[in-house]
Amino acid sequence: MVKWISLFVIVLVIGFFAYVKINNQLPEDLGVTAGLLKPCPTSPNCVSSQAEKSDEGHYIAPIIYHNNRMDTQLAIESYFLDLGNAHIITSQLGYVHVQVKTAWLGFIDDLEFYLPEADSVVHIRSASRVGYSDLDVNRERIKKLKRYLTN
Repeated sequence: MVKWISLFVIVLVIGFFAYVKINNQLPEDLGVTAGLLKPCPTSPNCVSSQAEKSDEGHYIAPIIYHNNRMDTQLAIESYFLDLGNAHIITSQLGYVHVQVKTAWLGFIDDLEFYLPEADSVVHIRSASRVGYSDLDVNRERIKKLKRYLTN
C-alpha cells in the first residue's frame, strides 16, 4: 500500500512540473497596441492599470512619476534586475517587458510597463503564465515597485 501511495505522489509531482514546463511559454501577444497593453484574462492572477477601475480583482492604479521618462524606465529596469530572479525581455524607450521567475517551482510572471510619451504615468500589466490564482503576488510586486519609485 505504501509503495502505491509513494508511486502516486511521485507521478503527481512529475505531472505538476511537466504542466508548469509546458504552460510556462512566452506569450506571443504582449506589447502595446494602440496605446493599450494586453487585457488580463478572467483568472485572478493578473493586474493591470488599464483594467476597468470597477474590476477590483485586476485593476491597479498606474504609477505617476515626476522624473523624466527615461530615468523612470531605467529605475524600473534596475529595480527588477537587482532582484536577481528577473531579466529583461524587451526594452525600448516607453516599453519594458520583464520576466520574473520563482526560484523553487519555476513559475514565470510577465511584467509590462508602458510609459506613454505624452503623460507622466507608467501603465502596468503583471500576469502569471501558469495557474489560476497567484495569491496576490503580482499585485504585491507592483506595490513594492511603487514604494521604491516614490522614495
